[in-house]
Amino acid sequence: MLDENAVARAHAVYTPFTLSIYDVLVHGLSNRFAWRCPTERLIALYRDNLSRNHLEAGVGTGLLLDRAGTGRLNRLVLLDANKNCLDRAARRLVRFDPELHQVNLLAPLALDIAPFDSVGLTYVLHCLPGRMDEKLKSIDHLRPLMRRGAVLFGATILGRGIAPNAAASALLDLYNAEGVFNNCDDDLAALAEGLRRRFAGVTIAQEGCVAIFRAS
Repeated sequence: MLDENAVARAHAVYTPFTLSIYDVLVHGLSNRFAWRCPTERLIALYRDNLSRNHLEAGVGTGLLLDRAGTGRLNRLVLLDANKNCLDRAARRLVRFDPELHQVNLLAPLALDIAPFDSVGLTYVLHCLPGRMDEKLKSIDHLRPLMRRGAVLFGATILGRGIAPNAAASALLDLYNAEGVFNNCDDDLAALAEGLRRRFAGVTIAQEGCVAIFRAS
């Protein structure tokens, strides 16, 4: 059963104020020093997989698309449960004239829109409540929006099978206690198995505390 309260807790932290410091805290500090997966690695993932017809599911502040998408996006649609994230990312990516939809990825998506050639799902799964098989229902809801041969790519912070440093351990404890993360039981094997049940071609790697994946 979908836990609406847990979903709401996971994205309630993204207020206009926290989003104003998100890039410094997450992309500038946490990625490098806690999760040990520098933001440049995520930008490279986008540069390698971004199509001209792209759907971004979970938008953050739009930094990755901003850095990787210059001159490459003819159509951009942004999905997120949090209107603050959508608004901030839309302002940042205004040159791509993005289309915005406020949705819960764990619920079926009632969107009457043309399909996409690439879908980004970055730093979303570790926020979603439930076991990995429950989290991956978000991908089941996205798949009808993917063209044949389309690529799904992204990253998620793991809670198991990692060797966290002191900073990562402290952040994982704090974020899970607050309901911002729900990843205590997330590991690479469960993610890989779930993706391979859904897609013919899957590549997945672990960098620091982060799983980076591509599926088509």
